[in-house]
Amino acid sequence: MAVKAYLYDADGHDRELPLDREMLDGLDERSLLWIDCDDRSDPDLPWVVEIVGSSVELFSRGDAHRPSLDNYGDHFHLRVCAAPQHHRPQRDDDAGDLQDGVRTPTVDYLVTARVLVTVHDGPVACLSGFRDQDKAETMIGLLSPQALAASLLDWHLGAYFDEVSRVEASVDRLDERVLRETSSRGLLGRMVAMRRRVSRLRSLLVAQRDVFYGLSRPDFALITDSGAAPFYQSLSGRFERALDEVERTRDLVTGSFELFTSRSSQQTNDLVKILTFITAIIGFCAAVAGLLGMNFQLAIFETGFRGFLVVTGGLVLTAVLSMVYARRRSWI
Repeated sequence: MAVKAYLYDADGHDRELPLDREMLDGLDERSLLWIDCDDRSDPDLPWVVEIVGSSVELFSRGDAHRPSLDNYGDHFHLRVCAAPQHHRPQRDDDAGDLQDGVRTPTVDYLVTARVLVTVHDGPVACLSGFRDQDKAETMIGLLSPQALAASLLDWHLGAYFDEVSRVEASVDRLDERVLRETSSRGLLGRMVAMRRRVSRLRSLLVAQRDVFYGLSRPDFALITDSGAAPFYQSLSGRFERALDEVERTRDLVTGSFELFTSRSSQQTNDLVKILTFITAIIGFCAAVAGLLGMNFQLAIFETGFRGFLVVTGGLVLTAVLSMVYARRRSWI
């Protein structure tokens, strides 16, 4: 079943409940119900929204990818874009293109006075992480649905921090390859993919700016309990820090490109030095050959083939000694 109901009871056991109309009965100030649906097309979803007392069409796919925040008086609905979900381990040489093995699901939150409903397509790491952290009976039942939503949104932003850490690790591996490899073939393409990955991550966050700022506005404070209001205030600050981290990561990618261009310039300079030295040696040999080809009589011209070998061997020896000397002086 795509729809699951989790009951957090501070005086009893935290457990998963069967989905029925009586699941709202017995809720009090020390218990909390969280209904999670991982399929927007589930036929039970409209019924769930109806019994919690809302008219929000969470099962609609029309604008399911656009973050939003809506006030319904006694409850509110918000939609956010989850951090990229990786479905395969990244290799050391992987630039991390978002189109390769990565998805960015959207999550709907319907927050009422008694129940929290979350809707998404497929698994979402931050929601699963929140549930997996509980290893024993908890006191989460003392929270209100608004406070639980704030906690889940904090996990939501934490997933972006985790993605930034993955990007930074990829940038470090890319920098090592730039410094280690003599050939730059393929490195520029990986840098472009890395820049696209960071730009996509930033656009996902920026699109949610109105949601996180809106949660701390005075008009939304009217429909949230006093205990949850400070958490929504802190969420806006955490959102800013996440955005700053992404901006810093984009600077790291720019730094990798600068390192790449510096490395390429160094390789070009080394090649030019080698070519210049070889040209000098060839010029020296050509000068000697030109002198020997002048039209005057010397004893060396009467030595025949032996003299030719001596001159040629002398030129070769001079070139070799010059190369050895230049190598020891780090000219080439």
